[in-house]
Amino acid sequence: MKLALTKEHTGRRLTFLGWLVVVILIAAVFFGFVANLYPFLAPEAPPHKGLLVVEGWIHDFALDEAVRMYKTGDYSKIICTGVPIETGSYIQAFKSYPEMTAARLRKLGIPENEIIIAIGEETKKDRTYIAATALREAFMAYNIEGSNIHLVTTGPHGRRSRLLFQKALGNDYRVGITCLDDSGYDPDRWYAYSQGVRKVLGEWIAYTYAKLFFHP
Repeated sequence: MKLALTKEHTGRRLTFLGWLVVVILIAAVFFGFVANLYPFLAPEAPPHKGLLVVEGWIHDFALDEAVRMYKTGDYSKIICTGVPIETGSYIQAFKSYPEMTAARLRKLGIPENEIIIAIGEETKKDRTYIAATALREAFMAYNIEGSNIHLVTTGPHGRRSRLLFQKALGNDYRVGITCLDDSGYDPDRWYAYSQGVRKVLGEWIAYTYAKLFFHP
C-alpha cells in the first residue's frame, strides 16, 4: 500500500459574476448596518409620564427640550442624575452634574420643590449604572414606590442608559426613553463626522458589553 500526503481535489470556484454578487451582498449588509445603527442605539419607547429623569450631563439645547416636555406632559417630578464633575470641580460652583443641572432647571423656570437631585458616587467605570443606583436610593429617601420613569438623554447613549437604569431599578419600575439629538454632528450622517463615529461605535461596543457581560 502506497502512502500519500496529498490528493487531488476538484471543486467549484466563484466566477467574476459570483464574486461581484458576494461583494454586493457584503456592501448591502454593511450599509444596512450603518443606516440602522444610530436609530437602534437611540430608541424612543414609552412610558412618557410619571417621573421625568434627566441625565445631568446633557447639553443646553437638549435640556431646553426636556423642560418643554416636562411642562407640557404628565409628570410629577423632574429628577437630575449623574456623578461628580471630574474636571475643574474645584473652581466651579457645583461639584456634580446633577447639582449643576438642577440650577439650570431652576433658571428655566422649574420650581425648586419639583426637582430631585440624585448624585452617584465618584467612580472610574460604570458611571451610568452608578447614577441609576443613586436614583434608586433617592426613591427610597423620598418614599417613591414603583412608578413610570421617562428617561431623557442624548444621542446613541439611550439604549444602554435604559438597559442599565432598568437593571438598577428593577421590575417595579417601567423605564421609557427619549433620545434627543446629540450636539456636534448630524445623527442621519453620523459616519461623516469624527465625533459621530467615535460616539456611535463606542456606544455600540459599550451596549454590547452591558447587554452580554455586565452584571450588577
